[in-house]
Amino acid sequence: MHNNYDVVIIGAGASGLTLGAMLAKLGKKCCIVEKEPNAGGYIAGYNRKGFHFDTAIHWLNQFGENGISHKCFSFIDDNYPKPKVLKHIQQYHSKNYSILLQPDLELVKKDFISAFPDEEKGIHKFFKHAEQLSSISLKMSNNIRSVETMHPIQKMFFYLKILPIYFPLFKHLKYTGEEGVKKGLKKYFKGDAILDVFNSENDLLSCLFPIAWAKNKDYFSTPPGGSATFIKWLTSENINNGNKIFLNTKAEKIIVENNTAKGVVAVHKKNELTIKSKYVVVASDIISMYNKLLPKNSITKKTTDTLKKSVQYKSAFTLSIALDCPAKELGFGEELLIISKNNISRSMHEDSNPEHSKLSIIAPSVRDNSLCDKQNGIITVYMAAEIEQQNHWETEPGINGNRKRGKAYYKLKKKIAETIINRIDNEYNSDFSKHILFYETASPYTYLRYTANYRGTMMGAKPGKENMQNKVASYYTNVSNLLIGGQWAELGGGIPITSKAAINTSLIIMKKENKKAYKLLSDYFDGKINLTRLNSKLSITTS
Repeated sequence: MHNNYDVVIIGAGASGLTLGAMLAKLGKKCCIVEKEPNAGGYIAGYNRKGFHFDTAIHWLNQFGENGISHKCFSFIDDNYPKPKVLKHIQQYHSKNYSILLQPDLELVKKDFISAFPDEEKGIHKFFKHAEQLSSISLKMSNNIRSVETMHPIQKMFFYLKILPIYFPLFKHLKYTGEEGVKKGLKKYFKGDAILDVFNSENDLLSCLFPIAWAKNKDYFSTPPGGSATFIKWLTSENINNGNKIFLNTKAEKIIVENNTAKGVVAVHKKNELTIKSKYVVVASDIISMYNKLLPKNSITKKTTDTLKKSVQYKSAFTLSIALDCPAKELGFGEELLIISKNNISRSMHEDSNPEHSKLSIIAPSVRDNSLCDKQNGIITVYMAAEIEQQNHWETEPGINGNRKRGKAYYKLKKKIAETIINRIDNEYNSDFSKHILFYETASPYTYLRYTANYRGTMMGAKPGKENMQNKVASYYTNVSNLLIGGQWAELGGGIPITSKAAINTSLIIMKKENKKAYKLLSDYFDGKINLTRLNSKLSITTS
């Protein structure tokens, strides 16, 4: 290994690998350190007995022609693995209704009106507002940049530009929380029955935006080979462009001199490595970084307390199931299937009780038949969960605040899995359990162990008033040249936020290192120049 790099990136998940690949194209030499034996983090997936289980992605957004993820990945290499548009997106299913979300919104409206004929007037109004939001979603692709990447004058023009775009959102923003979203939906609907369709959404915009994205055909499945295909491609792009990736290498300390980051001390197979660099970027959990990697008093207690109190996406109990027949034969399609109970509170849908919590079901093998033999199938079931629920998942107190998994933990996971399987039998297909070859389970503690994400969260800090007011998301820290480049840099989650974080972290670095490259990159992501012009000019600027 070299001893000196332009940038050391902590974490070889999607965020770290995307950032590394972008910086390599911009002429920067990067070293990525990853504590796990494989790159990929949350979206790596795993293999069992000839089946490849995708662990993360329900669907992908922003891969259209002007989408954030498309523009980011195209910048790295225009021949990146392309996902395909989903024709069938999501099916809302309960004893009282079955509604399929798809790009043809007239068909979706008919399904809603058929299920809830007394709500026809409100349904038309609801869809009208959702379709208004579709234009906002399309315009987001040219509003990728964080104000932290901008000069003062750029910030002024940025706010003047985005206010008219986002103005239609303002009337919906106040409807948050269990009572807020119910109040927001009551603007459209007279009765309570239709509210069950949106039983787990925590704000009104989350009810409206899926319809907007459907209109824009902005739902995609993973490319052939699953989400791990992105990781293989990004790994290859990093290595082929001169970056180093060290697996099984745990960052132990960020080197700080005169309040400036100077590199990382890491441990690989009991050997200590000192890796010097001009910048350090944390593309992993920053609460762990603040608590374990930095000298004391580098970060104020107020900062860490704010992060710990932030509103996070939930973790999950996940059930990965191998079938002895194609999933299609059991009635599963490419759409995400939502199985829920009627007439229960919003909070009960996410309280980790398998008897009534909402179930999200995907058939990855229907979307991609390369994940297992064609005579077999794969089903993945998600149930929202938090780390304290189920008596901390029957784990036991351990050393340094860690918790130990014993017999009670595995017994609980088996009991929950069997309850979920029985529910699918009873509420969707009575033959389902007869075709199970084997299954694997994951709890929030599983996600915590493999990703180190705070509380085992699936995506990070949620968009919303509270997190925005507390300034939870940021690219900068109190330490010079120590940047955030992963899930904590932005509010939201998924591959679009991974892409957005990589874009903005790259811009922050290039703003200091190469002003011409920074300007070109800014113009590309602002929609002022196309990829061909960017590449032709950039090759001269970074050579």
